[in-house]
Amino acid sequence: MKTTHLMVFFLFLLTGLIAAAKEVDNLTDRYRPLQDSTEIFDREMNRRLQELQKETASEGIVCGDARKLRILFHDLNDSRFFIGSLESWAEDNQKVAKRTLDAQNSIYEGVLENGWIFNRLKLASTVKVNGQLIGTDKFGHFIDQGFEFYTPYRRSGYQMATALSSSLGSEKSYSGGDSTGTISYADSMANYQGVLFYHALAEGPNPYFRCANGKWTQVREFRWADYVDAGWDEGINCNELASPEAQRGFQKNISKLEAQAQKSKKSETYTCPVSQEACSQLRERYLSVEKYVLSPECRKVARAGRSGSSPQQKAGSGKGVR
Repeated sequence: MKTTHLMVFFLFLLTGLIAAAKEVDNLTDRYRPLQDSTEIFDREMNRRLQELQKETASEGIVCGDARKLRILFHDLNDSRFFIGSLESWAEDNQKVAKRTLDAQNSIYEGVLENGWIFNRLKLASTVKVNGQLIGTDKFGHFIDQGFEFYTPYRRSGYQMATALSSSLGSEKSYSGGDSTGTISYADSMANYQGVLFYHALAEGPNPYFRCANGKWTQVREFRWADYVDAGWDEGINCNELASPEAQRGFQKNISKLEAQAQKSKKSETYTCPVSQEACSQLRERYLSVEKYVLSPECRKVARAGRSGSSPQQKAGSGKGVR
């Protein structure tokens, strides 16, 4: 292979790594008002499900073949240039209220591994869905990684622990720990909810699609409130940094935010998790899979039941899907 081609090839791989390793900052500017965009995201997801219904006919997807229906949905909504299609839509949609930071002005300043690259990147934007602050990258995890980890879930005879072990393993390696050096349990939560979504697409007691008159037909609307809760919020479901040095730098940046709040005589807290109550509710909700989807710090705080949770942050109305 010629040198020029090799350079292009490695740049291609590097671009893919960068895009797949996006981070989000849900702590800086946490208490600045942000409009909730749930209805906008609900409409878009239902539009995509209606598109799926139309495409099943043109693609000749046999009614009753749930596997091909799942594959077709993913094919229609797969990542574009390594960025989730719904994530890209959210970033480009002017009607979606969002907050955007670059790494140099965030809690990741000087912290992310491979800093010469990642510390110059724009982070995933923060949006509000179902009352929760979440990164747009979570939609990519829900659709793409949810599809990826549905396979081990199905092949293991629907053993969720098998799928979630692979999911968390990816966060500790190529999706986080080995790329930016950040392990996101909120990403793992979005992966988990994505697995549940793909199962509910055409199976289970309350699927989105059923066979009607020989055709796949959407029989109920999608609601993000059925999936998004405080577990998607990295200000509550805390990140872990892969190295002790990075963890110390991360905590130092959080301490700066705390000091600024105290100087301004504000009662805001930035130390993760910002809400013990939210972690307690999450642990109760996800007890059977907590080690895969809830950060050690959130679980620790929930078990301790310590006081001092922030009045600004509650677990929210998201029910979660068990």
